[in-house]
Amino acid sequence: MELRKKTLEQIEQFIACEYITITNVCFFMQSVRVLIEIDGNKSKYEATILYCNWILHKELNQGNSPSKIIQEIANSFENFNSKNDLIKKINKAISLKKLIDELKEILWINIPDKVKVSRMDYEDYWLKFIQILLSQLLFRPIKLEKKNIILNDFQFTIYGLQLVSEKEHYNIELLSKELESKNKRLIIDIALFHEYENTTPNTV
Repeated sequence: MELRKKTLEQIEQFIACEYITITNVCFFMQSVRVLIEIDGNKSKYEATILYCNWILHKELNQGNSPSKIIQEIANSFENFNSKNDLIKKINKAISLKKLIDELKEILWINIPDKVKVSRMDYEDYWLKFIQILLSQLLFRPIKLEKKNIILNDFQFTIYGLQLVSEKEHYNIELLSKELESKNKRLIIDIALFHEYENTTPNTV
């Protein structure tokens, strides 16, 4: 109980911060992870646990993060009907909207001062939060078992994905040895709070 009380105090310190920074966002995610573990809620907050693990590791795989979400990402490469369908499935799997919904629920359930929690409940706040979080996840790949896919009549193997920053936006890069050997990159948009809309992947 003492650890839970201390963890909640740390989360409340984050809520009370006038500005959000790299340091306090990372500390907040660490504290949230501890709270979820104490309460035995890993299966309830799968997106939150994925991102908490991600920010603590240089890369993720089924070994250090045995997550249903990572399996869902892997399954995306086996069951897609088109380029846009693949992008939609990947974005759904790593859903940032789901992450924010889970964090809001965790705060609302566990923090007694609902006024303070309500002050965070606007899109610009969470957009800033997400931008800071994503900035710390750049080039930390999620490694998958190799998947053979065909796009634009080109067959190649995907071994993972990573977040990258392109043209002042955060994107998802699919990782492929075949593309790397041709000095090519397959980059797709990442959805933030809204449902994914059709977007063509960019190969550069």
